[in-house]
Amino acid sequence: MTKKDKADVDYSKGMQKLHCGPMFPSDKGYCKHFIDTTRFDGECELVKGVIKRPMWCRLWKKAVTK
Repeated sequence: MTKKDKADVDYSKGMQKLHCGPMFPSDKGYCKHFIDTTRFDGECELVKGVIKRPMWCRLWKKAVTK
């Protein structure tokens, strides 16, 4: 699958319950497509480039958390 450009998916500032990567240990509002690569940033299965944890896009899907 070809990854999308950030501009095409409205990559922008997220919200407390809707953001790319986990922000704290008990966080349940992050996306299932986020791939954790560093303490601050990550990658996405669907979007090109470096992905910041507090960001969001239209492809957001809730991660399954315990």
